[in-house]
Amino acid sequence: MKKTIKFLAGILVVLAVLFVVLELSLDKMVLKGVNAAGPAALGVPVTLQGSDVSLVRGKAALTGLHIGNPEGYKTDGLFDLASISVDIDNSTLLSDTLVIKEIAIDGLALTYEKGLLNSNLGALIDQLSAGKEEGEAKEEEKAAEEKPGKKVIIEKLSITGSQMNFSITGAAALTGGGSIPIPLPPITLTDLGKEKEGVTVVEAVQDVLRAILGAAGTAISGAGNLIGDGVGAVGDGAMAVGEGAVDAGKAVVGGAADAGKAIGEGAVDAGKAAADALKNLNPFGK
Repeated sequence: MKKTIKFLAGILVVLAVLFVVLELSLDKMVLKGVNAAGPAALGVPVTLQGSDVSLVRGKAALTGLHIGNPEGYKTDGLFDLASISVDIDNSTLLSDTLVIKEIAIDGLALTYEKGLLNSNLGALIDQLSAGKEEGEAKEEEKAAEEKPGKKVIIEKLSITGSQMNFSITGAAALTGGGSIPIPLPPITLTDLGKEKEGVTVVEAVQDVLRAILGAAGTAISGAGNLIGDGVGAVGDGAMAVGEGAVDAGKAVVGGAADAGKAIGEGAVDAGKAAADALKNLNPFGK
């Protein structure tokens, strides 16, 4: 009996040591994982500067996330995120569907570059969609042999302190030779993936990108008369894409209850707030 107790105690000690080692090494693992897997998953450069992850608390904090542009765009990158905090439901860590209670993003800097036929953000969404279709085809072929991949449900996702830097490829005269800063309203998405009992990480990212694209589009539309009707038309197109995706997560922008209406109203106010900056860059003097 004593030997059995000692044996079990030894196993518990080993498990405890392994858990501590895992807990202490998670930060490095996440950092390396994002920097290695990010570019492969998104098809654009991805770098993360810092991470603080705890399995015990079910929380993670990421800092200095940079997401680059798809091919063909000239600006330095697409997204820069100052900080991201994640609150995970620990009870779902080992299940097929990971439930994330909340993701809070603060200090989002979006560089929205409009090309001849598309934008850098639209191109990334299209790129992810193409990858998703290819992945689905491969999954169908291997469905009988392999388990389905892990899915996620995001109960709440909020984006605050955001700014969009608007640029038009090859049209320096229109933007005064640089990008036009336009503040974006807060964005809140709820219950992402809940109706489908979970979605893939790529699908969740697509929904978030579309919501951001919608907010960016309406912000540009709201400020378009300050720099010409052409920019307003760009905003209308982006807004139409974004609004279609907001339904996926019952989006609320700027604290309003009506998702589509909230994005428009909040972003138009944001566009008006940028009037002074835009006037200085407007070659038409309007």
